Amino acid sequence: MSNIIDTIKLLNPWWEDGRVSEELAKQYKRSFFDKMQGFEKYKQIIILTGLRRVGKTTIIYQAIKELLNGIDSKRIFYFSFDKEVDDLVELFENYKELTGIDYKKEKIFVFFDEITRFKKWASELKLIYDSCPNIKFYISSSSSINLEEEAIKNLAGRYFLINISPLSFKEFLELKGREKIIENYKLHLREIKKEFFSYLSRSFPEIINWDNELVIKDYLRTTIIDKIIKSDLPERFNNINKELLYNLIELFYKEPGFYLDYDNLSKSLRISKNTLYTHIFYLEFCYLIRIVKNFRPSTLSTSRKLQRVYPYWWNLAYCYGENNDKILESFVLSTINGKYYWRNLDKEIDFLKIEGKNILPIEVKNKERVEERDLNTLKLFMNKYKIKKSLLLYLGDEKIREYDSGKIEFIPFWKWLLEN
Repeated sequence: MSNIIDTIKLLNPWWEDGRVSEELAKQYKRSFFDKMQGFEKYKQIIILTGLRRVGKTTIIYQAIKELLNGIDSKRIFYFSFDKEVDDLVELFENYKELTGIDYKKEKIFVFFDEITRFKKWASELKLIYDSCPNIKFYISSSSSINLEEEAIKNLAGRYFLINISPLSFKEFLELKGREKIIENYKLHLREIKKEFFSYLSRSFPEIINWDNELVIKDYLRTTIIDKIIKSDLPERFNNINKELLYNLIELFYKEPGFYLDYDNLSKSLRISKNTLYTHIFYLEFCYLIRIVKNFRPSTLSTSRKLQRVYPYWWNLAYCYGENNDKILESFVLSTINGKYYWRNLDKEIDFLKIEGKNILPIEVKNKERVEERDLNTLKLFMNKYKIKKSLLLYLGDEKIREYDSGKIEFIPFWKWLLEN
């Protein structure tokens, strides 16, 4: 008992001095902070999810700092489930003992960080949420596996989910104090290009100013990939083959856009297809990979064949090589949250962005000059499916080319990022 009491006191220093250190509640606020604050007036639980190191805990401390401007500090309760607990009600009783505040009756704000490490979190949270409408809950987890599954199962209608991504290019520049080059990026084009390539491997807040590429790769591998494979997945599933998961990650990350052939892959890895299916599911379920399907615009359907595998977030691919052509593809896919590409015989378009019945073909080129022959497949696709506009993202200058079938917009990556 004394251990948990001591931990609670340590984690809530504002009960004594009424403040949160700037080291914890950093001055720079991401757009997700404003989004979370927009949900503050509702009773529903606010759930923050996303990869480790994207800044979830920082956003929590920033929210606590904001509350301290007008709320009694003892009505703000923070707990990190890095410390084991047996029961949420017991945790609240400890809070009551320390503060003298009756959590069952009085208005309080509760922040539970990495809550999915507590196995019964969803069912016990639901019980307290329904019994104590005076409590405003904020919870977080880096394990999307348990979080979304259990939230859907136990907390339907009781939560707002905010999925926090790595830094946007704009946030990256702002954090580095480069706001001025955003305001007129045409004037600072050389700097923008240089910062863009730096951003591709440094889109986590902690590493934006790191200059050692090997240290960056080690950071991404150990704090994200290793944690998921060695900790998150074994906590959730019993039949994990860690060596197989690492082999698959290496295969998929070395060649983003890998064509998935279950028959050949299971033979080359000397495993059953069922084992392969299961472990690819694990990687997809914990947001280490995303599978892109071949889309058939004429029938509005997808083909089960020729699925492609990409890192869920492009920056993780840097741990296993520097295939910039494929990393740039993966970067665009992550940014648009893409699900489809198009292939017919030897013709292929990198991605299709689909909103309702509107289809936007997108090609990605790691080059500054694009020849007319590089556009043949785009023009063929536009003509065949009556598409009036397509997008080519590349390293060159902005321009538009008009054709009988429609127009192709050439947009440099950095401009596309800053304006979208």
